[in-house]
Amino acid sequence: MTARPPDILFNTYTVLTAPGSGESTSVYLPPSIVAKNFSLFATVADINTNVIVALEGSIDGTNWSKIITNNTITANGTTHYNVANHPVKFIRPVFVSESGGTAATVLFSIAAAN
Repeated sequence: MTARPPDILFNTYTVLTAPGSGESTSVYLPPSIVAKNFSLFATVADINTNVIVALEGSIDGTNWSKIITNNTITANGTTHYNVANHPVKFIRPVFVSESGGTAATVLFSIAAAN
């Protein structure tokens, strides 16, 4: 019996120490993964006032749009966001901005599923 390929993708990115985008991740890996449902986990440390995070999607890897819009986080810890029915080929997490200082770090993890 042949094992069924996974239909979900998990990825944890390098910690961001300043606002910017994480690396792009291909979520179009047919036949097993043709993702359109996403979870974004943001783990914040050393927050001052707040940080804003988002998840962007792209069809061509060049032009990006937010599929999880800006979300403000006001405390250290892990927060997650979900979005359904947004078929894209690539995603990337975004540390949009930081208020009250420059010490915050953000560790992003994503899950992408069919």
